[in-house]
Amino acid sequence: MKKTLLLGLIALTAAPAAHAGGLLNNTSLHALYLRSLARNASLAIDATYYNPAGLVFTPDGWRFSVNSQTVLQRRDITASFAPFAYSANYTGPYSSQETVATKRFEGKATAPIVPTIMASYKKGDWAFSAVAGIFGGGGKASFTSGLPQFEANVALVPTITQAIAQKATAMIATLPAGALSPQAQAGFAKFIDPIKAANKYSVDSKLEGLQYVFGLQAGASYKINQHLSAYLGARLSYAYNTYTGYIRNIQVSGADGTMHHAPTYFGAIAVGAKAAEPIVNNLPEGLKQQVQPVLAVPGQLAQTTLDKRIEVKQTGIGLAPIVGLNFNYEGLNVGARYEFRTAIRVKNTTKANDSGMEQFADGAKVANDLPAVLGVGASYRILPTLTAAVSYNHFFEKSANMAGDKQKTLKGNTNEYLFGVEWNALDWLDVSGGVQITRKGVSDAYQSNIHFDMSSTSYGLGVGLHLTKEAQLNLAYMISSYGDHKKAVSTYAAQPALGIALPGSEVFSRKNQIFSIGLDYTL
Repeated sequence: MKKTLLLGLIALTAAPAAHAGGLLNNTSLHALYLRSLARNASLAIDATYYNPAGLVFTPDGWRFSVNSQTVLQRRDITASFAPFAYSANYTGPYSSQETVATKRFEGKATAPIVPTIMASYKKGDWAFSAVAGIFGGGGKASFTSGLPQFEANVALVPTITQAIAQKATAMIATLPAGALSPQAQAGFAKFIDPIKAANKYSVDSKLEGLQYVFGLQAGASYKINQHLSAYLGARLSYAYNTYTGYIRNIQVSGADGTMHHAPTYFGAIAVGAKAAEPIVNNLPEGLKQQVQPVLAVPGQLAQTTLDKRIEVKQTGIGLAPIVGLNFNYEGLNVGARYEFRTAIRVKNTTKANDSGMEQFADGAKVANDLPAVLGVGASYRILPTLTAAVSYNHFFEKSANMAGDKQKTLKGNTNEYLFGVEWNALDWLDVSGGVQITRKGVSDAYQSNIHFDMSSTSYGLGVGLHLTKEAQLNLAYMISSYGDHKKAVSTYAAQPALGIALPGSEVFSRKNQIFSIGLDYTL
């Protein structure tokens, strides 16, 4: 059970972004992005992030923007593992196609408020800009019923008890008549019966993680000539992560038909096994060597079914430069930016660590990089009231340092292809929409119970309301459609000492939607 708690928390230390972007980066920083998506050639206030070099092609003066997003995400795992049938709460087949006991574990990732503040000042050939927002992290992820890998190892307990009971019964059956005294026979029955009765389990488990990378970006843009400009800036990032989880109150069924506290139940059996040592010592040597490991198992189960808890906070700081270029010619604008990798190592502040692993020890440091990003885009004014845009983002995730070296399991980096159009329908109304196609290089080895991600297609739409000449209100909505990822595991849970190694499979599914509101103001 320690191992499963550890695996879940290692996964949490690389929780996927709940917003738009790659596996770890967040690029959804303005309502204009959600309502048209292709923003890498923007000349609006959101260019402060998406195309800072283009700010010198805007009118002189101050511009400000305040935005907030609400992210709602579902992360579900449908796991198939035969021992789940031993659950006291198992209600039967999950579907008509089910051939192995299957359970659904539902997770929610929410970020009710994701704020961003942008500001820029342009004068002549120079523009200065700043952005404060959340540039990475997955918000808060919560699995209130635990995870498949948590429960799988608990479900293995009845599998072990039944194997022990069968093995002990078989050993006795092979003995010649009279080999065991009546006292020994009664002792073995007293051992086997409660072990055999432990054929159901229940468990209370939960895992929650909160992960944010807050950032402050600032820089300057310069117009090189009539058509070309450049940007140089940097971003200071602060990573803040908290992880809490437990596996507790493991219970097993007893001969009386009720559920019992597993450590106490198996502890009592272990005491009885200890008392039987004089009987075991009088057995033939060959039989004694077979019986002793079996008698030791209840004591082991009493220890492994004890409550486990972890509570860790991680913080760290990183700094990365950002460069950009912009080309402007009549109705055509082309922008590009490159965000260098932000190297971050977070430090643990640990209150509880029953995983027993040094990675979560108080004061230990863990990799928490933000990958480098290349973003390019082009926009073209087809008509005075109609503009079309395309963008491309490449996230260099294989070159970033992740917790547990998860970057080494990736098949490739994430690529995004974005298309958008905006129509100035009325003097006071802009309408826009866009499509984002995201292709991620995840593999079976990369996917885990907490950190799983898939390729997706997202659709955004929204409106801009010109409240006054200086103020514009933006309202936007984006929904993402993910393909399921099925992962088969040859050894889902095992007890090598008893020769138990059982396969399992998991189907990962996600749903994501984001609402955004923003106010832009020009002085």
